[in-house]
Amino acid sequence: MSHPTDRSAPTGQEALRRIRTGAVLAALREHGPVSRTELAELTGYRPSSLTAIVRDLMATGHIVQVGTAGSSGGRRPRLLGFNPSAESLIALSLEGEQANAAVVDLAGELLSGHSRRVDPAEPLGDLVAVATEALDADPRPRPSRVVFSLPGVATEKGAVTLSPVLRALGEDSLAAMLSDKLGLPVQIENDVNLIALGERERGAATDVDDLVLVYIGYGIGAAVVSDGSLCRGAAGFAGEIGFLPTSLPPGPHTGDRGPFEQRWSVPGIGAALAELDGHESPDPITALAERSAEPAVASLRRRAIEAWAFAVVVCSCVTNPARVVLAGAAPRLGADGLAELRDLVRAAAPSAPEVVYAELGTRALNIGAVSPSLLSHAANPAQPSPRKSS
Repeated sequence: MSHPTDRSAPTGQEALRRIRTGAVLAALREHGPVSRTELAELTGYRPSSLTAIVRDLMATGHIVQVGTAGSSGGRRPRLLGFNPSAESLIALSLEGEQANAAVVDLAGELLSGHSRRVDPAEPLGDLVAVATEALDADPRPRPSRVVFSLPGVATEKGAVTLSPVLRALGEDSLAAMLSDKLGLPVQIENDVNLIALGERERGAATDVDDLVLVYIGYGIGAAVVSDGSLCRGAAGFAGEIGFLPTSLPPGPHTGDRGPFEQRWSVPGIGAALAELDGHESPDPITALAERSAEPAVASLRRRAIEAWAFAVVVCSCVTNPARVVLAGAAPRLGADGLAELRDLVRAAAPSAPEVVYAELGTRALNIGAVSPSLLSHAANPAQPSPRKSS
């Protein structure tokens, strides 16, 4: 899927330092407080190699001394801990045409939240406006960067290449435009990737290294984690299962929404339910669960479960994950819906994964935005430019 984007890509010694910084912060988040010797063992770096990194991170407040360990006769080693309140960031996201700006600390805890409807014809202005609202609320500590959860795909330079809501931006770099308007460094990452990172760190996938997260919402997408790392693909399109065919032979690719997504996303199911009822439902997935005794609704519910199971089986056959996590609106189908989907996957997949619902809800994006794989950028923010008016 899309790639994290800085205003300048690190090279040489800078790149090595960012890798090591990220490893140090990730180790402290997961295992701290620890001594410097233990930190060296966790990261695989020599204590001498960690000296400058630890010193710099203590100077910025990302690492703090939290006491001393027991002594076996010598000097008691000092314990180092991760300080999530050293910094905050804006987790900017889109769900349909709703923009959200969450100010979070480095543990992903929400400090303040702001929302605004986006005009699809001019999305940039509304994205800047909701982020500016978050900044004007004067959170402490003040946000040092923005992580934008893109519903689609972007190039390494931050230009949107696939997104139904943001197609109006053309080929210009969204990262550069947002950074110019807000005066903060901006990272672009696919929203489903961030949800997967959040669920893997603190949700339904904390104990597996090979997983697929399938998100059902305004669109349909998947994130693939293989051996603990996100799989992005040659052009960032890995996991774009919304473009799966709904029949054979597959039709030509047209537009920013694939046929599978059009039919089996929340809006697609909502449209099918509206045809039955003659009016729109505010929550079509919950309606499927609550009205399963109605024959026509039960039929639509079963077809939706079969469609989502098809997507899970495809992902399972290609990537062989240990677990598939269903996120977004999917958990609203309840335990019965999950049981039916599991049965279909077990029957169809040659090496069937465990299938579970996501646990974190909307918190997953915030936790994913500060995941260890992105923390090296948090500790090495690009120098912001003066903030400009929107």
